[in-house]
Amino acid sequence: MLSMHLRYLCFTLFVAIANLVVANTKIDSLMGQLSLLEKQRPSLSLAQTRHDLGEQYRNDGKFEKALIEFTTGFEYAKTLNNLSLMTDCMLGLAKSHQRLTRFEKALEYYTTLVTNYDHVIEMEQKGFIYSQISDIYQNLGENQKAYEIQMQALQISEEIADTNGIARSNYSLASIFYYQQQYDEALSYYENAYRLGQLVDNGRLIYSCLAAIGSVYEKKGDMEQSLHYNQRSLQMATEISYSFGVAYAYGNLGANYWLLGEFKKAENYYLKSLQMKEELGDKWGAIGGNYGLGDTYISWGFPDQAIAIISVGLELSKSIDSKPRLLEGYKLLSDAYTKKNDKDLAFEYLSKYVSLKDSIINEKTVEEMGQSKRRYEIQKREQEIKLLKADNELFEKNQKIQNLRNYSFGFAILLLLVASGWFFSRNKLHQKMNNLLEEKNAMLNHKNDEIHIKNEQLAESNENLSQFAYVASHDLKEPLRMINSYTRLLERRYTGLFDENAKEFMFYITDAVGRMTTLLDDLLDFSRAGNNKVVSELLNFNDIMFIVKSNLQVQLGELNATLVAEEKDIPAINVNRTQLIQLIQNLVSNGVKFRGERDPVVTVDCVPKDGMMLFSIADNGIGISDENKPKVFEMFRRLHTREEYAGTGIGLATCKRIIDHYGGDIWVESTLGEGSTFFFTLPAGTEEPVLA
Repeated sequence: MLSMHLRYLCFTLFVAIANLVVANTKIDSLMGQLSLLEKQRPSLSLAQTRHDLGEQYRNDGKFEKALIEFTTGFEYAKTLNNLSLMTDCMLGLAKSHQRLTRFEKALEYYTTLVTNYDHVIEMEQKGFIYSQISDIYQNLGENQKAYEIQMQALQISEEIADTNGIARSNYSLASIFYYQQQYDEALSYYENAYRLGQLVDNGRLIYSCLAAIGSVYEKKGDMEQSLHYNQRSLQMATEISYSFGVAYAYGNLGANYWLLGEFKKAENYYLKSLQMKEELGDKWGAIGGNYGLGDTYISWGFPDQAIAIISVGLELSKSIDSKPRLLEGYKLLSDAYTKKNDKDLAFEYLSKYVSLKDSIINEKTVEEMGQSKRRYEIQKREQEIKLLKADNELFEKNQKIQNLRNYSFGFAILLLLVASGWFFSRNKLHQKMNNLLEEKNAMLNHKNDEIHIKNEQLAESNENLSQFAYVASHDLKEPLRMINSYTRLLERRYTGLFDENAKEFMFYITDAVGRMTTLLDDLLDFSRAGNNKVVSELLNFNDIMFIVKSNLQVQLGELNATLVAEEKDIPAINVNRTQLIQLIQNLVSNGVKFRGERDPVVTVDCVPKDGMMLFSIADNGIGISDENKPKVFEMFRRLHTREEYAGTGIGLATCKRIIDHYGGDIWVESTLGEGSTFFFTLPAGTEEPVLA
């Protein structure tokens, strides 16, 4: 056994030395070529050599040196106006910044490539860039955005039959599901990526899939399988001389031995992994190494060592602004302080963990990812139908051409042969063409039927979802009232017996009940908003504003707010009274709530336009940034923390649902720091005004 280990280590050392010699030889050769070219004027050869040297440094893990060469190469290529080489250098810069966990800088280069150089980059390269953008968003905790972009990358790779790209996207999609704790879905995607990696003999991808599958089995509690795959990944990384892979494989094995209770082995593997990652300048990996080692010390009974090493990882997480890594750090510090019996700090970090977790891992994100997947599948089917239609049109054109040839040929044959022979041949060919056309039409009809069925299923699903939201919201309020009543009863009867921690816990309970009640009320409003059974009536604008002012009188007084709505002699509005009041109240309340330094002033106006009634609700509040304007009407979308502004993220979604029901439009115009104006349209009634 010892002899086998010795032979394996010798082989590993030999491979590493051989690769190092080859890499150094390449660099020396490029440096020699560079010294000759730099004596001349800037040329394409000089720019290309700078790029090639940058690629060699990047492959060797010397990313800072690679950045220098790519930057210089880009400047030379720009001078020569060589767009192709400029994009190659920019791609090298993006990859290098990404490996140095400078995600914002990498994102800037990737975005510039697909925005400004779309006409230059090839489709295979474009698919790769979208995949890397997705990976960056996943590292930053933006899982829904990562999923949407990765599906675009997959679609591009499938369109051009790029097996490497398809495998890469499968791997990245698996990672998104992994961090959403959807381990079965993640395993399926990782196994797909592994099979494709074997097909194209992509050593690094095969290693990555083996390591990832090992991590999934670890999360599923199958330690035997996890250890098996992690050992295979270490062997693979060593064979292909992949230093990053070796470092990560050591870390994964450390996790295995930690879970098996073999803490000394776990510590050794984690220390090896951490040392290699720090030498490679891999902040992301170093964070994982610190956390793994800290978790080992917690289980081993050394909380002080755990706190010290986890804190290092937490600071690194903050430096790269990674929400998933911050989430891990908060949970581990809470566990370490619990082990140390420091309840205050344990509770503090647990609170941070829970607050951050809600923004990263939630059922809504998983549901949105599922909806994105369904949209992708529908788009794919629609693309197939378009291709089928194109084939059909081409077939019809070919048939017309063929018919024309047949007529010409028949005319010539008439001069030589009897009419019956020509007629038989023409009919036979025509029948064959008709049969082919019927087959194509049958396929097209079948695809159309499938889409129609899917649309009906989607409509039924939406109706069921709306009904479920109503029933769930309504029925959940009863046990919630019971929780609130008994919590209040405990507070009144036993408040003298509570210490400060208990009083704080009671506050969290009552606060959560209040927020849950508000959420359920908003859900009820949302489920009612799309109800087709509501009755419309002709309403007077002045009457409605009188009711809105009365309903909001207390809120306006408490916040020293002013609601301005001049009496107007305009046509009636043909909608449901309750829904119109709710719609205006929601928007006015938002204008008051999202206030700036000034006292809130909200102005409501309504004018006829193009057969509709155009409403505007303007405030002088904090305003909305351009990037957030498309998000404000999304369900559960909150642009601010709960501590900054209260709310559930349902109000504006409910407004949009009401307006969609009447066939109107809603949009917002805003300047950050100056205020916002919400516009919406609703059906008008009679041409004459309805008198109050």
